[in-house]
Amino acid sequence: MSMKTKKIEKNTVNKLYIAMAVIIVLTLITGILFIYTPFASKNKSLRADILKERDKNVLIGRIRALSKYIKIYDKKIPEGGSVSWLLGEVSNIASSEQVEVSSIKPGNPEGYGLYTKLSVAVDLISTYSQLGNFVSRIESSEKFLKIESINIKRMDLDGKPEKSSDRFKAFDVKVNIVISTIVQKE
Repeated sequence: MSMKTKKIEKNTVNKLYIAMAVIIVLTLITGILFIYTPFASKNKSLRADILKERDKNVLIGRIRALSKYIKIYDKKIPEGGSVSWLLGEVSNIASSEQVEVSSIKPGNPEGYGLYTKLSVAVDLISTYSQLGNFVSRIESSEKFLKIESINIKRMDLDGKPEKSSDRFKAFDVKVNIVISTIVQKE
């Protein structure tokens, strides 16, 4: 074999390698453009969809939890209750705790959308123990009752002895208490 034939063979082999390299590069570029790029963009959109679904599931879980709380509180809110219902409820609790009610004055109803806030101002005379039991019964009532404010004054420190002061003990207290509830509008 002569040198020329070796050179020609090397040239054809080199051209063959170059052609194969060009074909491989073109195949890689085609694969990247037509296979990998659409797959990558589809993968990103799938990830975004998964994150949206996860957020939706979290939101649905929160809504379900809140609806359970609403059902619990819904049972505590009287339907169509009126101030007379609240007056009766407070009077019943006071009599069961042997608290003497001096006066009960209804407050002005306040509207809150589907609900109305009712309140009463109660003046009563009791011992500290009876007052504690009364407050406990109000706050733990089956229906939603809340103590808005309470003012306590010992009767023996009042400075004005009442005519009927012999009925009361030394540590009895005068109490002004505001009690409220939320009722559904009719």
